[in-house]
Amino acid sequence: MESTLNNLLILSCGTRDLLVRYFRKSSFDNVIGADCSELAPALYEADRYYIIPRMGDPQYFDAVFEICQKEGIRAVLPLQEDELQLIAENRKQFEDRGIRVIVSEAETIELCRDKYRFLKYMESQGIPVLKSYEELKEFQKDYEQGKIDFPVFVKPVRGAGSIGAMKVTCMEVLEVLCAHSEEPLLIQEFCEGQEFGVDAYIDMISGEPVALFAKEKLRMRAGETEKSITCEKEELRAFALRVIEKMKLSGPVDMDIFQKGGTYYISEINPRFGGGFPHAYACGMDTPNYLARNVQGIPNESHLEEEYDEVYVLKYSDIMVIEK
Repeated sequence: MESTLNNLLILSCGTRDLLVRYFRKSSFDNVIGADCSELAPALYEADRYYIIPRMGDPQYFDAVFEICQKEGIRAVLPLQEDELQLIAENRKQFEDRGIRVIVSEAETIELCRDKYRFLKYMESQGIPVLKSYEELKEFQKDYEQGKIDFPVFVKPVRGAGSIGAMKVTCMEVLEVLCAHSEEPLLIQEFCEGQEFGVDAYIDMISGEPVALFAKEKLRMRAGETEKSITCEKEELRAFALRVIEKMKLSGPVDMDIFQKGGTYYISEINPRFGGGFPHAYACGMDTPNYLARNVQGIPNESHLEEEYDEVYVLKYSDIMVIEK
């Protein structure tokens, strides 16, 4: 018998305590947390929680579906990069059980994950991107011809959370990094301009963007926005919507955009909640409730014309004590 409850399961909740709190304030009846570690603090913010096998474990899906059946889960929200792809590829298993998965299509997730392929696709669609290379020899060729210079920004092509990302100032260091990297590196012109983060929500029923919030990043720490200020520049919002039109996205979306010399450049898209979403939520972007409406089969009206207060949002560290 299908449950009448509108319960949400958040996978790999990790340290996303604020996000779990936001969903508990939404119209979901219960928010269930799951993680492979009992030391994931966000677990203890949920209504109930479960420790499950790692996503590569053969028992992973059995554990997830057992939770879904026991808790009357109507929707599943993965937060971790690799888990997005895994859940998207197994969408039908969830849908056959009457469960909505809050992820974009697998092809879109794969395109966004491969940063070089994503940038080449954007370029083919007429969207400005920073000059980027996947092959060291191609960079060296352009460097010798004076088409690009140091410093450059280097990061794994399929990386996440700014792991392995760094500024490089000379060829000797770049050659060593490329020679010893276990995966291909993206070599990109270093942008001294402003950096912006955009949170968007693409309605899962209509397929249209219904909410968009932009902020200027003032300080980053461990790959996440630590200090930011609301940005209401209409040209930035228009650029973000233009980028979204080129992609088949669904649900929450996080975008990184640079501005240099009066031109906006798309850096990357994460088809999930970004670490800077608390700024958007604090200003009134209620994505958890937009999502809850979609899960109940109700399309959202557009909030694209909403104006947000210009505020600073500052993230800081806190602690949680769990008795052993």
